[in-house]
Amino acid sequence: MQMRPTCLDCVRKHLAQASILHTEMVTGYPHFKWYVIGQLAEAEAECVTDYPEFANTIREYRKEFEADESCKLPYEQLIIDATELDDADEAEAVKLAAASRAREEAKD
Repeated sequence: MQMRPTCLDCVRKHLAQASILHTEMVTGYPHFKWYVIGQLAEAEAECVTDYPEFANTIREYRKEFEADESCKLPYEQLIIDATELDDADEAEAVKLAAASRAREEAKD
């Protein structure tokens, strides 16, 4: 079975949606617990290929929430963490492109 490619934008989207649904859950829609759990599971699935540790962190929060829906989840920090991973990937891509250009120029 092939895992889906990592999409950190999708991770952030699912975490944001989980946060909104969590708010709805505590303001009168208790069955929204299952939507929160589903969105957290989707966030995990979107990053497990390239960031298994981060996916596991999200999973641990999901499991904690499943056991105790009154727990506070750090949605904002998780979104910030995903953004930092994405920024680090972009910085690495820029470095690799510059090194590749430098090698090509050295050949000339």
